[in-house]
Amino acid sequence: MQISSSSFAPHWRVPRLRLCLVLFSVFAYTSTLAWAQTLRLVETEKTIVVEQSGVIVLAYNKVSPEVPEGIDPIHERSGFLHPVSSPQAKVVTAMFPFDHAHQHGIFSAWVNTTYDGRDVDFWNLAGGTGRVLHDLVVRTFETADATGFEVDLVHRTQTKPIVDILHERWKVTAYPTDGSYHCFDIQTEQTAVTEKPLTINKYHYGGFAFRGPISWLTAKDSGARKNAGMKLEQNEFLTSLGSDRLNGNHEHVNWVSINGSLEDKPVSIAVLSHANNFRAPQSARLHPSKPYFCFAPCVDGEFVIDRDHPLTGQYRFLIADRKIDAEWIDKKWSEWCSE
Repeated sequence: MQISSSSFAPHWRVPRLRLCLVLFSVFAYTSTLAWAQTLRLVETEKTIVVEQSGVIVLAYNKVSPEVPEGIDPIHERSGFLHPVSSPQAKVVTAMFPFDHAHQHGIFSAWVNTTYDGRDVDFWNLAGGTGRVLHDLVVRTFETADATGFEVDLVHRTQTKPIVDILHERWKVTAYPTDGSYHCFDIQTEQTAVTEKPLTINKYHYGGFAFRGPISWLTAKDSGARKNAGMKLEQNEFLTSLGSDRLNGNHEHVNWVSINGSLEDKPVSIAVLSHANNFRAPQSARLHPSKPYFCFAPCVDGEFVIDRDHPLTGQYRFLIADRKIDAEWIDKKWSEWCSE
């Protein structure tokens, strides 16, 4: 009796198919775990650092780093993110930049405010009227889906009587990616500490800010002109409306990005503002010659932060070692706002 080999097909192909499905499921699960395991949080007395695959994603400064020589110590600051890096370890933020030493990485501060009849500027530290600083670490967390921390900051007057005016809580959450970009969120809530409100006056900047490296100064910038020998590298602003740094100033946008280069290699950062944010889409202040921008709802008029009216916000940061286009950022923004 001759038996064809095809007679056995139903008996061994089905189990093999099941085995392949099982192996694929195991591979997918372990791959997801591997992504999650590449995120690591390290806390010291001075910083909280989140790393992916051994590269810093972000660092939060609990105390002020040492002020560089030539910079006035009044510019000391805590409660900000720096460095913030790409997957290839290119640092896209700056700290104590010589041209504007009060701008530190990723930070929040208001400029033109009134409290109990006093004018308080939390942004321009040289004025000596106010500052924002780290208060305490609430918690850290590491899960399969995210790694991060919650911290409290305080917005404090620097002239007597010293008053803690605002309490601000940051929840910083980094997400595992495929390694082609870094991704993290900052959720912020500002509430009044006292019974007296803080009035945020109408002004052309102030809010949630990003400051890039000094090599991204433009040739027209006064700081660059004073240091003619410094190397300047290519960079360009782009907004969700397709505008550049000049046309996009004070437009109401979903996101702002800077595509540039560091050490002659491409790197980009995009900052996304959530659709549920106050006065969304928020107005963005884009500086004409410096690598700095901020989401500034104060551009559209004054508002009040008090115990009954806290100010909340959500911002997402995407950093990649390539030029990122508007279509990719729009997709990321839509996915995020639909979560």
